[in-house]
Amino acid sequence: MSDVLYEKRGHTAIITFNKTADLNALSEDFLQKIGEAVDLVEQDEEVYTLILTGAGKAFIAGADIKEMYEKDADSIMVWSSLGSGLNLRLENLKIPVIAAINGYALGGGLELAMACDIRIASEKAKMGLPEVSLGVICGAGGTQRLPRIVGEAVAKEMIFTGKKVNAEEALSIGLVNRVVPPEKLMDTALELAAAIERNGQIAVGTAKAAINFSGTSDLEEGCLFEREIFSKLFETEDQKIGMGSFLRKEKDFKFKNR
Repeated sequence: MSDVLYEKRGHTAIITFNKTADLNALSEDFLQKIGEAVDLVEQDEEVYTLILTGAGKAFIAGADIKEMYEKDADSIMVWSSLGSGLNLRLENLKIPVIAAINGYALGGGLELAMACDIRIASEKAKMGLPEVSLGVICGAGGTQRLPRIVGEAVAKEMIFTGKKVNAEEALSIGLVNRVVPPEKLMDTALELAAAIERNGQIAVGTAKAAINFSGTSDLEEGCLFEREIFSKLFETEDQKIGMGSFLRKEKDFKFKNR
């Protein structure tokens, strides 16, 4: 069995982390295999949404500590760049990325989940950034994304203590969007993907770009960027289809994504 499984259901791609023997621990080889699966997504224009999930008890339980232990500052910088680069790729994909967190999402696993646009958690999920308990800190964006998602004070408490939170606490602090029973996790993720896919995909991708831009700009710059890409949508067929159907009160129509 492959460590990384890839499948398509309609316009939805699903990447499943399947290195169950070590709870999907992130090694250099595993990171590269995940990246190869993301390559398939990027190359397929018929993929409108991506779901990431794990097999077994973990989404990703953290990094491969055995592989990391003997590294020095230079070699760990290269290793860390693999994880950080993968997370930036996911964050900047043109399509929405949904994390279906089935179990443990710790350390590098939570860092990867936080790079996704939407996070759905099983009731059995546990999340945290416990790196300080190993004498290090996050190396793939954890200290940068967690404060943006849950706020600085909550992020500092989680990171300084290395505490793990269960699914309900993760929901209460805004770390995940919703919590569902384990048996409903993938169905929920697929239903959410289907709801996204019914809309104009150029507009969805443009909305993602606008939201991502807001994290690196002030309000005035963000509003200007929004207006610029908003206006370009009026050069698409989808804008005419969507607004024209609304005016004609037509409910049975399909976007052409062009």
